[in-house]
Amino acid sequence: HMLSHSHRSNYVNAVQFGAAQACQKKGYQLMISLVENMSDLDHDGLRTFFSDLMDASRPDGLLLVPPLSNDPKLAEVLPEFDVRVARVGPHDLPGSVRTVMIDERAAARELTNYLIDRGHKRIAFQRGKEDQKATEVRFKGYQEALAAADLPFHEDLVMPGTFEFPSGLAAGDELLRREQPPTAVFAANDDMAAGIIMAAHRLSVTVPEQLSVVGFDDSDVADKIWPALTTVRQPLLEYGAVAVSQLIDTLGFSPADEGVEPLRYELIERDS
Repeated sequence: HMLSHSHRSNYVNAVQFGAAQACQKKGYQLMISLVENMSDLDHDGLRTFFSDLMDASRPDGLLLVPPLSNDPKLAEVLPEFDVRVARVGPHDLPGSVRTVMIDERAAARELTNYLIDRGHKRIAFQRGKEDQKATEVRFKGYQEALAAADLPFHEDLVMPGTFEFPSGLAAGDELLRREQPPTAVFAANDDMAAGIIMAAHRLSVTVPEQLSVVGFDDSDVADKIWPALTTVRQPLLEYGAVAVSQLIDTLGFSPADEGVEPLRYELIERDS
């Protein structure tokens, strides 16, 4: 059983597809539930939601994707139910049979270094949703790369975001209208990076000649925009497939520890 938030995203769609394929191969059925307005639910509300879910579906296991996979309220409620849990993405919560992830901090460092190596000194960063651990981990990688290169960190070059295209458009518009705009922007995901590129086109700022843009995920939009996006490829299909496979493989016995399955990432160099 896969639990997802109610917003559509390339990330979740890809993980879901990988999970469905793995379930089918192993003779299991993937069920998907959307958790809407979870921030509005208190402990009792969450317990009621899960009690109804367990009674209705009797799942063998539960797969959590961001932001549910790093939600502390959810982590408090789940131990009350007899169900195996696998998580996708970075978190620091107990209670997983398996966690499947890449080293997002290292990937963000590498991506920032990619920009630094090309001579950029004023590199902006757009954060994603603040309820997702990935936002902070990617931001830390960016900061570490700046510090290692003896470049100053400018708080005013850090923009808020939602992991969605309109927030990238707004951030790009604001940054590029400044008296001293950045020469590069690292957006915490591809959808926001696409919005930044759109803002640059609108303001007649050429990419990458006047502004370099990089994203994160290598989601569907990355090679469908112009110029095509330089980004970090996460193995999203593999996340779902590996998480579900390992969840199924642990049924019937108690694993010795809460295993972390590190998967490989790749810097994909395109034209942005």
